[in-house]
Amino acid sequence: MTEDFIGTPIDLTVIIVYFLGILAFGSYFARYTKTTTDFFFAGQRFAWWLVAFSFIATTVGSYSFIKYSEAAYTYGLASTQSYTNDWMWMPLLVLGWIPIIYYQRIRSIPEYFERRFGTINRGLYTSLLLLYMLGYVGINLYTLGIAVHALMPSVTVLQAAIAVACFTAIYVTAGGQSSVIMTDLAQACLLLAAGFLIFFGGLYQLGGFENFWTHVPPESRHSLGEFSGKSNLSFVKIFWQDGMANSFAFWFVNQGMVLRFLSARSERDAKKAVLFNALILMPIASFAVCNAGLLGRAMDAVGMFPDGIEGSDAFVVVSNMVTFPGLFGLIMAALVAALMSTADTLVNGMSA
Repeated sequence: MTEDFIGTPIDLTVIIVYFLGILAFGSYFARYTKTTTDFFFAGQRFAWWLVAFSFIATTVGSYSFIKYSEAAYTYGLASTQSYTNDWMWMPLLVLGWIPIIYYQRIRSIPEYFERRFGTINRGLYTSLLLLYMLGYVGINLYTLGIAVHALMPSVTVLQAAIAVACFTAIYVTAGGQSSVIMTDLAQACLLLAAGFLIFFGGLYQLGGFENFWTHVPPESRHSLGEFSGKSNLSFVKIFWQDGMANSFAFWFVNQGMVLRFLSARSERDAKKAVLFNALILMPIASFAVCNAGLLGRAMDAVGMFPDGIEGSDAFVVVSNMVTFPGLFGLIMAALVAALMSTADTLVNGMSA
């Protein structure tokens, strides 16, 4: 088995231990799931900080490290704006939507559509919601399948996707929303830890933060891209694509998020979780998923980066350059965690 694995036996061991640990951890919470309220809303007993960390794990998908590292390598620090565009929705979410679902006892988005717009609109929306969530899960499973296939060429993309889907379904079915939130807490910590381990490893390779920042091109140091233009990361494009359209869909009409709001032990806790996530955790996560691209630009400037590397390879190349046996396995486990923490929320949401 190890002959067909790109990493070392230590890396493979880390990944296997991670899988078994998450399965045991998630299944443990089946003991707290006795009713449908427990399954879908976790008994409404979770503190705001647990819910906030689960938001991060759900938001960061398996594609995030690769996609945003590529964006950072190409456009610089402006790649973080995709994850920091939620702030304009927070007042409406905190003062409007969360009180509505709490005080009107809304349990699902289709239920709200039926009350507000009628039965026909409920059916139409439910169809669109299922299509959206199936597509979202499918993209993440496919991305993870590609990563697993790269690590173990004898495993096809389809086989890897099916295996992870079944694995995730086991602990979601056993423990419901409690398993989702608690495993998401562990996976969020792993995601952030892996991102910053790469960053500090890169700083060590470059000789410190000063050398790193000196060799990042001046045009890559801005937190916002050009206002408008042909760039795929211009402020106007990101604002309307991610900030307005995607953020609204994610926070307001995503069944998985509604269940997460209602898992908090009070309306106040749900509001605190949303604000803490938007103002503190999301900026941290945005840098964790994109810093490999910035490191790649700095390494390229000092001649450390291999020739002919494309931006899409930045995350893998930088990770390989700054890791040692065991750490590479941890980073690959983080990619798996990113997929599973997104998929478990959507699977639980679709079952509602």
